[in-house]
Amino acid sequence: MPVCGKVRWMKEAKNTSFEAVPWVQALPADSVAATNVRTWWASAQRVYPRNTLLAWGCDWAIYSTFCDERGFTTVPASPETIAAFIEACGEQLKKPATIRRYLSTISLAHRVAKFSNPCIEEPVRVALKGLTNEVSVAQRQAKGLGWSQIKKFIDEAGEGLRATRERALLCVAYDTMARRSELVAFNRGDFKFLEDGSGRALIKRSKTDQAGEGHTAYLAPVTVHYLKEWLELAQITKGAVFRRLIGTGFPPKQKPRPGRERKLKTLQERIGGRLSAAAVGNIYKSVAKHIKMAPADIREISGHSIRVGATQDLLALNIDLASVMQAGRWKSHRMPMRYGEHVLAGLGGMARAAVAQGRERE
Repeated sequence: MPVCGKVRWMKEAKNTSFEAVPWVQALPADSVAATNVRTWWASAQRVYPRNTLLAWGCDWAIYSTFCDERGFTTVPASPETIAAFIEACGEQLKKPATIRRYLSTISLAHRVAKFSNPCIEEPVRVALKGLTNEVSVAQRQAKGLGWSQIKKFIDEAGEGLRATRERALLCVAYDTMARRSELVAFNRGDFKFLEDGSGRALIKRSKTDQAGEGHTAYLAPVTVHYLKEWLELAQITKGAVFRRLIGTGFPPKQKPRPGRERKLKTLQERIGGRLSAAAVGNIYKSVAKHIKMAPADIREISGHSIRVGATQDLLALNIDLASVMQAGRWKSHRMPMRYGEHVLAGLGGMARAAVAQGRERE
């Protein structure tokens, strides 16, 4: 199953305002189903985050490409079509979690069009059951970047614009357990510094707070110190706090051609616009390389790594799960439990029994 449909849709959607729901094109324009979908879409665009709309479009592009190649109807679809789609995904070794996300999007398309949902029928359940019997349902987890790794970078990073930004970014990301989009969304006015040296950060909107009620996060004095250092160096008094950097500020390694010499950028010329969410993962990988983490671990670093590492640190310190969920703004315990499963195994009943029985040593 080619992914060209997904790539094409992503390019088209990159700078659009999502005027049309992806699956409405599969319906007769004047049909009741198309009207139902357009009415729902008008409200959905105001409620759901852009990344969710993008995910629906990508999922639908993959599914519709599969159907177009085989002459199947996308919506309303038969259970047999969905079962065949699942089997094709299995042949491509796609993870069950990914396939379930596809099915969630397909179910949504049928539900808002007021069609019966083929994804709940027995042929689909059988296809899913067969897939999970053959493929591991375990999801790959990002490698955590905890405080020990952050502290090592702080001690070894040296001076300079990039090192100063990275120290502030890492500390703020750790204390707030911010997702990538939340981290880059911080503005200068979202931070307050208190007399005791600590601070507070206002996360105005998050994945689990689309209504924008906001969440206030604690900042440790060490975080406040490095954040102030960055704000002062970059002369940021308003607007985006974490910004992209332009150039290195050093002379080029190779002598430029005559007449093409470039003037070295001043500090302020090197401060660009707001950092993108995609850049956060790259920064974390650079940090992992700087502190000489193992190559296999570096490959597992992603934009979630500090969120994972902070969760693992809290659980290792026996912080109660309710407090961990509050700090990470989770509504369910599923994700913090998955992030910390290895830590929790070391704190579990058998681990405590091993200590009590003297089995922790050979």
